[in-house]
Amino acid sequence: MPSLGSHLLRAYGVAERLRLPEIEADRGAFYLGATAPDIRVLTRRNREETHFFRLDDMGDQDSVSRMFQENPSLAMPSGLDAATTAFIAGYLTHLVLDETFINQVYRPNFGALSEIDADPRSNVLDRALQYELDRRDREATETMEAVRGALVASGPVTGIPFIEDQYLVEWVTVSADVAGQPADYSRFRRMMQRHLSMAGYDEATIDEACERPEELVREAFSVVPSEDLERFWRDADEAMTERVREYLR
Repeated sequence: MPSLGSHLLRAYGVAERLRLPEIEADRGAFYLGATAPDIRVLTRRNREETHFFRLDDMGDQDSVSRMFQENPSLAMPSGLDAATTAFIAGYLTHLVLDETFINQVYRPNFGALSEIDADPRSNVLDRALQYELDRRDREATETMEAVRGALVASGPVTGIPFIEDQYLVEWVTVSADVAGQPADYSRFRRMMQRHLSMAGYDEATIDEACERPEELVREAFSVVPSEDLERFWRDADEAMTERVREYLR
């Protein structure tokens, strides 16, 4: 699924397109929501608990609808404070972006619907693709700095039924750190080492692959046609914008 830098940049795009007062009231909370489904990095809980999506279910799924069905108190912005409203609006962008990526990029090219699903390298190439997409998004340095500043200045978000308050406080710092990371390959080894090991690479080969990340990235991009990636981003941007608009209007 897209990495957090991509989630932040795409959420910024949604905010800029909509310019709705509910988002402008607390952009920091909005960006925090756009990263918060991945808070399981701290909580160590199952992905499904924060993403409302089952990776092993190949049927139609709507993670946004499921979140509101399971947490009806969040479904109507009129009953929420400003920070929570902005946070949930941002949260929707993450769910929609992940869902679109799974259906349009991951499953047909690397996952269950692909020709390379059984190859352990499929997950390696998927992660390399995600890293490079994120790295390219980070090249919008002024935007990412604006996002980081909003996160640092944001007020507290509390009372999310499926995330304890203390984790949300800690996640502000994590998200701001993520927004400030450079658009380079300095984190490539940390992200890829475990996946390369699981694919059967020995230590020497892992070292070699991480020293030349462009080679893995080039191979990953050879799997996904460029027009498919362009269509994915276009569809995802449209879907995120419309789900947030529907929620707030």
